Amino acid sequence: MKEVHLIANAHIDPIWQWDWQEGVSAVLSTFQSAVNLAEQFDYIFCHNEVTVYKYVEEYAPALFEQIQKLAARGKWHIMGGWYLQPDCNMPSGESFVRQIQEGKRYFKEKFGVEPTTAIGFDAFGHTVGLVQIIKKCGQDSYLFVRPHLHEMNYPAQRFVWEGLDGSEIKACRAASYNSPLGFAVKCITDRVALLDDEVVCVLWGVGNHGGGPSAKDLAEIAEMQKESENKYIHSTPEAFFANIQPTARLNTSLRISMPGCYTSMYRLKKKHALLENELWLTEKMLSVAYAKGALKEYPEENIHTIVEDLLNAEFHDVLPGTSVQCGEDNGLKLLDHGLLEVERLKTKAYFALASTQEVAREGEYPVVVFNPHPYTVKENIECEFMLADQNWSKDIVSRLSVCDEKGNKVKYQIVKEESNLNLDWRKRVIFEAELAPMKLSRYSVFAEFVEKKQEERTKDLLFDDGRKIVEIDGETGLLKRYAIDGVEYVKNGFLPVMFDDNPDPWAMKPFQLARLGDNESPFTLSQKPSGVFEGLRSIQVIEDGEIYLGIEAFFEKENTRARIGYKIYKNNDYVDVDVTVFMGDANKFVKLKVPVCVQGKLIGQTAFGTEELYTDARENVAHRFVAIDAGEKCLAVMNTGVYGSHYENGALYLSLVRGVSYCAHPISDRPILPNDRFVKKIDQGENSYSFRLGVVDRNQLERVTQEFTQKPYGLNIFPTKPETIVLKDFNVSLEDETVSLVTLKKADGREGLLFRLLNNTGDEVSTALSVCGVRLPLQFRKYEVKTVLYENGELKELEQLII
Repeated sequence: MKEVHLIANAHIDPIWQWDWQEGVSAVLSTFQSAVNLAEQFDYIFCHNEVTVYKYVEEYAPALFEQIQKLAARGKWHIMGGWYLQPDCNMPSGESFVRQIQEGKRYFKEKFGVEPTTAIGFDAFGHTVGLVQIIKKCGQDSYLFVRPHLHEMNYPAQRFVWEGLDGSEIKACRAASYNSPLGFAVKCITDRVALLDDEVVCVLWGVGNHGGGPSAKDLAEIAEMQKESENKYIHSTPEAFFANIQPTARLNTSLRISMPGCYTSMYRLKKKHALLENELWLTEKMLSVAYAKGALKEYPEENIHTIVEDLLNAEFHDVLPGTSVQCGEDNGLKLLDHGLLEVERLKTKAYFALASTQEVAREGEYPVVVFNPHPYTVKENIECEFMLADQNWSKDIVSRLSVCDEKGNKVKYQIVKEESNLNLDWRKRVIFEAELAPMKLSRYSVFAEFVEKKQEERTKDLLFDDGRKIVEIDGETGLLKRYAIDGVEYVKNGFLPVMFDDNPDPWAMKPFQLARLGDNESPFTLSQKPSGVFEGLRSIQVIEDGEIYLGIEAFFEKENTRARIGYKIYKNNDYVDVDVTVFMGDANKFVKLKVPVCVQGKLIGQTAFGTEELYTDARENVAHRFVAIDAGEKCLAVMNTGVYGSHYENGALYLSLVRGVSYCAHPISDRPILPNDRFVKKIDQGENSYSFRLGVVDRNQLERVTQEFTQKPYGLNIFPTKPETIVLKDFNVSLEDETVSLVTLKKADGREGLLFRLLNNTGDEVSTALSVCGVRLPLQFRKYEVKTVLYENGELKELEQLII
């Protein structure tokens, strides 16, 4: 006899093939039906997601009160406990923490509960980084559905899932999260027959657009309970996991499932990554301003609003790009709103910190820069400003100099400003800066006017300082060579290539699990650029000075065009590669091919960790870096919003854009799309990407990536009369160079500050966090993340990630 835990639920996508308003309707009708049935039948209805409960609370308050009463009686179970069911591949570790934190806050306040089983029924794979996060946020188990059995080999249906840091939780894969209306008993018995364990669980209830249990299904289940030799229990995920003790073990991510989701709807993915990084940077600035006394109040409510924008955009049919266009539009609105609000808060924190800056000296253009990192950073800072007056002269031109706070001149370069007024007025300068930890640093720009001379721009496509060699091929436009200290790392890199694809944004076909895209075909250097590139040379030097050599090249393939822009830095080992693709082809996949010359493991950043990636042409998903780990050194490609890539035959392929269609869902052997009308495509037109190529120490990879994605923030400002307030000292330092500061924010509802620290290496690390002279030694396991509270002048390591 088997003990079968029946989990009655209604999978409701708040937005997918419909807009969110229709999602509200589905939620209200489903919840009302579940409430009505609770008075007729002895069963437990299980549902998750803060966002749908908020719909009920706002649009049907009487129904919400009924649900609260049923929950108090044990007939309605708050399942999962997260803000919503997000994509479980692409959010950062901090985003997952906020999903759980915001969920806990809401369900504790409204229902007095804290679910201990996390769920991810509909996500297209799950990062192994989730294990540590779930465990350290007070949950102990995970119930999921994908990948399906044809997508991944599991050690068992339930297993102990081990995280990168050694954390463990129980995990169980369910065959499905729903059942057709009126056929629940058949689904339940069929699924139970396939399970060998004595204690099993089955999810049932009409889903995908709500519905949940029906009177017919509940009546038939009641009969089955009487007649079956198995023991069928209306149950909850927590009750099921309490009754099992898995012995099988798994220590990898749960992949691959529908790998097209790593790239589809790129514009939304890019803004998601941007909002994550802008929010974490802004929280650091606000925290420093608050701790120094420059800000009297920390804007907690504003931050919560921005966090909710971010979390809603991470929904598992929005961030993966599998919704209809209104889903994309809604996600972009959320992210744009979050970006607007976070920009306002960042500006508020910046000017609060700058309030005690001295007024400008005669002829000075001050540039004040905030370093968000708890260590000294050497970085090239770009800033635009206006000359005091317009220079209309044809005979004289402005010449700049840049000095640090001690008056020492620093290297700088004037580059093309954003504006296109052909006038000596608006200036853009990039200069070499050394920035103190989590402080403002002031640099001064001065202008003088000199006789205008005709200057020839270099045509040299080679940079060689005896240690670093970077060459762009004048015939192909590719990165011909990238070598450091005599070691060749890349040859003929950053070639745009096109693959044949299909309209399906998920990439559901089995052959796509082995390789996403067929028939690789390279772009060619445009011999006579046309269209948007009309009148330009195929390859040209656009900037050259003390800081970098700038080169751009133009490529074409069928109806698609691409620009590759190289910034070859002269004062560090990096090459920044900016790519613009004008996508004009459907059912095609554009990637960027980077052949590498070194051997090692292929690794990629994931949620609070780094994992080894596939090298057999299968599509990989990673966050802000992929790298060849050759031991102490890594060849790294950092990015600001690309998630997909693959590796084969010694080359890394960075996934840029897919010419797929909205919500083109394959169904058996039917045509994916109608052929009697035009069907809208995703991501056609202009798409832009930013990469950084570098050779870095393995233990510095997390830090240097954060420096690329959360750059020091600086403006040209002219301080008014300094405020009379005296800012308090607030000094932060980390003793070991390996550990990075992921998050610094005010603790919710408390006066203290929370530090989230990460050791993103496979080695144990000892360090110490010091804040205002208070030192706390810390010991990190491999890939461990810790939270430290600074309150009342004391530092305290917390057992969990959230409080």
